[in-house]
Amino acid sequence: MKNFYPDLKEAVDKALVEQESVTIADEVTEEICELCGRNMVIKYGPHGKFLACPGFPECKNTKPYLEKTGVPCPKCGKDVVIKKTKKGRIYYGCEANPECDFMSWQKPSTQKCPKCGSYMVEKGNKLLCSNEQCGYSTDK
Repeated sequence: MKNFYPDLKEAVDKALVEQESVTIADEVTEEICELCGRNMVIKYGPHGKFLACPGFPECKNTKPYLEKTGVPCPKCGKDVVIKKTKKGRIYYGCEANPECDFMSWQKPSTQKCPKCGSYMVEKGNKLLCSNEQCGYSTDK
């Protein structure tokens, strides 16, 4: 420990003097704040991205950041967004949750199954029918 600490202290002191300050610019979105009417911005917190009003501290409105996939929900037609479980596993769900209970572990596709009409999911380089009884699959 005695041999290690002086070298470490010297490196830390040098880094404190020479380090550059890094600032992350806020990304403006099309989402409008319900409280003050400004365009919300994407901020980075300890748990990932979130939407916040740029009028802080006057307006303290925040929302979760939902990454849209561009695929309409097969049940209600709103956008499907990428979500994470508490353990960090990615899944796809409707942005209208809890009113709409659509959820899929595989990314849904905009295409419908030509055989049964169900929505298709992407798995690797294939498109599979979400209806397990149907079993239809095709290449992307």
